[in-house]
Amino acid sequence: MAIFEIVLKSSQVNPSMQIGDAAYTCSVSNGIVTNEPEAIGVITNIVGSTISVDDSLGSGTPSSDEFFFFSKSIEANESSLKGYYADVTFKNESKKYAELFAISSEVIPSSK
Repeated sequence: MAIFEIVLKSSQVNPSMQIGDAAYTCSVSNGIVTNEPEAIGVITNIVGSTISVDDSLGSGTPSSDEFFFFSKSIEANESSLKGYYADVTFKNESKKYAELFAISSEVIPSSK
């Protein structure tokens, strides 16, 4: 497992970037993408503007003129509930009268 580091020119890294995200690069010329995005590995560490990437794909270190971006795994970052059962309790701690008009949910079975 070879690990290489990418030092971004910007001092701020996108706050949604996390360890475990997939890292990609592509070439850009005059603001136009000139090739298909290429997966370069998995992000293993983020310190300041330095990102460590596991080169398990054997793509090698990207050049400094390439555009770097990342993608999240849909399994790890799904926003819906998973499973077959959910128990929800709503409490009104206020002394004022309140009515609940509608409740909705989105549930995805986790083992189909």
